[in-house]
Amino acid sequence: MRLKGKVALVTGASSGIGKAIAGLFAKEGAEVILAAKDTRKLKAVQKEIQKEGGRAFSVSMDITKRNQVYNSIKTIIKKYGRVDILVNNAGIARWDPIENVSDRDFDEHMLVNVTGYYNCIKAVVPYMVKRKSGAILNIISGSGKNARAGTVAYSTSKFGAAGLSDAVHEDLKKYGINVTAIYPGKTDTPIHDAYLKKSDPKRKKFLRPEDVAKLAIYAATLPPYAKLKEVSLRPEE
Repeated sequence: MRLKGKVALVTGASSGIGKAIAGLFAKEGAEVILAAKDTRKLKAVQKEIQKEGGRAFSVSMDITKRNQVYNSIKTIIKKYGRVDILVNNAGIARWDPIENVSDRDFDEHMLVNVTGYYNCIKAVVPYMVKRKSGAILNIISGSGKNARAGTVAYSTSKFGAAGLSDAVHEDLKKYGINVTAIYPGKTDTPIHDAYLKKSDPKRKKFLRPEDVAKLAIYAATLPPYAKLKEVSLRPEE
């Protein structure tokens, strides 16, 4: 078990990539803290992991609310003593071109996809620095490298998250903390349900959440001297 004895916090763990990462981390021996706003779905994921013999604890957390994030981290530290791995995964995605996007929608993307990641990183960093160890995985998107038409709010926020990850990587490498930006291409998650039916043949060519989870395991288990600043994963076109 590659993560035996590790404590991992996964945001956006109630579905999609976050759920897959949490499940695989648990199978690899980690004590997984599941975080999301949807308590009902979160509890279901927790039960699913526990049913398969994994160890999981869930916490309702809105990553945009800084004090709530800080208090949640304090609770986790009190219970487990540390956070070895942070997986920043919670996010939103809505697609509109610049002509149609609302100011409110743009601001919300920045708040969730950038500030939310910042809040979680800022909350765990003091504990990781104190131990001089840890891994922070920022699940971004291919749209954080190559913007597409009709995605102005989403792509801008993902470029912001990419910049955040790069800067934090540079700040924390001296402490033996690994920070990795993971850029998945189109992945078959509920985010696409509003635009593509689950039966749409296009989705068969998408990545699976489990594919991203395997990459996350690799990044989370690298030794402190091996720095994986970023990695991209793309489906076959």
